[in-house]
Amino acid sequence: MHKFLALGLLPYLLGLLNGTRLTFIANDESDTAIALTQIIRGLQPHSLTILALPSKDVTDGVCQNDRSVYLDDFLHRLHRSSYKSVVFSKAELFFQYIEENLQGANECISLILEEPKQLLNSLHDRHLAHRLSLFIFFWGARFPPSPRVISFKEPLRAVVLTRPRKKAFRIYYNQARPCSDSQLQLVNWYDGDNLGLQRIPLLPTALSVYANFQGRIFRVPVFHSPPWFWVTYCNYSSEEDEELNNLDSIEKRKVWVTGGRDHRLLTLLSKEMNFRFKYIEAPGRTQGSIRSENDRDLNDSFTGGIGLLQSGQLADFFLGDVGLSWERRKAIEFSFFTLADSGAFATHAPRRLNEALAIMRPFKQDIWPHLILTIIFSGPIFYVIIALPYIWRRRRVNSDVEHLGELYFHITYLKEITPHLLKFKPGTVLAAHQMPHQLFQKCIWFALRLFLKQSCNELHNGYRAKFLTIVYWIAATYVLADVYSAQLTSQFARPAREPPINTLQSLQAAMIHDGYRLYVEKESSSLEMLENGTELFRQLYSLMRQQVLNDPQGFFIDSVEAGIKLIAEGGEDKAVLGGRETLFFNVQQYGSKNFQLSQKLYTRYSAVAVQIGCPFLGSLNKVLMQLFESGILDKMTAAEYAKQYQEAAATTIDKGKVQAKSSEACSRTESYDSTVISPLNLRMLQGAFIALGVGALAAGLVLLLETVFIKLDQARLWILSTRMQWIRHDREV
Repeated sequence: MHKFLALGLLPYLLGLLNGTRLTFIANDESDTAIALTQIIRGLQPHSLTILALPSKDVTDGVCQNDRSVYLDDFLHRLHRSSYKSVVFSKAELFFQYIEENLQGANECISLILEEPKQLLNSLHDRHLAHRLSLFIFFWGARFPPSPRVISFKEPLRAVVLTRPRKKAFRIYYNQARPCSDSQLQLVNWYDGDNLGLQRIPLLPTALSVYANFQGRIFRVPVFHSPPWFWVTYCNYSSEEDEELNNLDSIEKRKVWVTGGRDHRLLTLLSKEMNFRFKYIEAPGRTQGSIRSENDRDLNDSFTGGIGLLQSGQLADFFLGDVGLSWERRKAIEFSFFTLADSGAFATHAPRRLNEALAIMRPFKQDIWPHLILTIIFSGPIFYVIIALPYIWRRRRVNSDVEHLGELYFHITYLKEITPHLLKFKPGTVLAAHQMPHQLFQKCIWFALRLFLKQSCNELHNGYRAKFLTIVYWIAATYVLADVYSAQLTSQFARPAREPPINTLQSLQAAMIHDGYRLYVEKESSSLEMLENGTELFRQLYSLMRQQVLNDPQGFFIDSVEAGIKLIAEGGEDKAVLGGRETLFFNVQQYGSKNFQLSQKLYTRYSAVAVQIGCPFLGSLNKVLMQLFESGILDKMTAAEYAKQYQEAAATTIDKGKVQAKSSEACSRTESYDSTVISPLNLRMLQGAFIALGVGALAAGLVLLLETVFIKLDQARLWILSTRMQWIRHDREV
């Protein structure tokens, strides 16, 4: 008996002396199984994943048979509590199972019966450290591992179980405090001789832990992107930024943020969640994009600010109109959206059309052919209405005699004697079948003069002709003349402009036929849309790649602000693709009347980007939802716009004081170029004078031709008469 106790206490004494893992004696197997079952119940998981690698030696006092005994007892007790479990004896299968759960966004709780040091590197390398994955390490020693030996870094969630004495277990958690050092803190304990677990649930929730960061400092990448961030770069003026690979090189680059919508948002979040932040310069001063295929060693890695966030050590979160995309979601995670925006592109404002053709614009191009055909066919239709009765009577009356039974009537005789009986002059009655002379030509000119609103006499006194004349007159007066005059007057008051480029189809046509060039911010979500989009986006991207051959600048711009400035400086054949809110804000700086924003092309959302598996994402989403529901986010955006309007107005007033005379001259030009209602002038009426000149020239040309033909006819008649006289003279002789 004493020999057995000595053998059983020997490993325990060795554990106290060396500080290594405790061993299990035969009498403690049931106590360990009971304790683990109670601890798992405190978590209330849907299922439990267990990793128990086969032991290769027994030098530490734990043999394979002992583990199998208490593991079987633990599983038996766990299943009696209606909990599912999956046991793995190979690490690779265990990792694959965790990856499948993370891809399905399923919470996974794992019990690992091995030392953490052997698995931590694999968990971080395979991106299994996630807020949805909880790893419980059965340490078994009296004290937890030293932070200098084993470090549990965010976003890994780790629980370490220690055993200070028999039937007692202490529970340490690395995310019990909102600090970034992730040190193990005692959060709960189990006492088999007392009441079991000290508190339930087993661990503190992430919402309660990260509701107050207690002054924690976050590093935030930033670059100049109005209206989200107004950034001034300090101690570094090079435009081509080299790659930032470590924290020391980032700290050397100083940036100064002077304002912006997201700067206001970040300041408000820091006050609400009690943290501090430090701005760092984003590599390349861009959001970031997937590295080229040539970098095989850096596959699926990003550049720019997203690349810093993806590395997991150089940045904590990223703001500034960071758009959501499928490619980015594989490298980082996004919070609740901070901006519901849409994609759009900006071009120059539609130019005013030439006033010389203003008289043709009241009706669209597809109406003029129908109008001209109506005028052309009106004369022949009028002729048919008048001439048809004459033609019909002429065909039906074959003789002067009509038969009525056995009686014969001579119509001509009756017509001759009828005026004498009625005491009328016989010469006033015309024959019913006699058609007016040159009726077709008269109908043509009558219709033309009627539609052109010229004076004309009644062509025929028949009821059909009168009714058709009234219809023509109403159509010419109320339908054509009044509508035409009203449209022409309104276009004179508000001059017409060329059709705007509002859709992707019109932009594609402009790039093909008019030589337009489309620009996009480098390493932005808009560029990803062009590269990975379908149909029109791919076609536009291929056209953009073709313009690289003709334009050394290419199609990349440093920011949307630079693209708007490029259009404002005379880029009448340029377009910039980006977020509609960003385009709208930058357009205000250079005058909204000088630009044209397209329709909403697609829906895009911007949010706060964080690392994959970020533990405080739930707390951040809670605050952002409150700001969104209360309308504070919209108010921030409106305040930034109002600030820009005030600065633009102040700049305009200062310029007006310095250049009073030039502003007066420019105001006249602007009033002419603007879309506001302006009075008529001779320049607007030049089309009417041009039409009058063309008509006078055509009339003079016709008169000249008519004079020439008359003289030719007179000369031909004189020659014929002279020949006749000579012929008569020869006959007389």
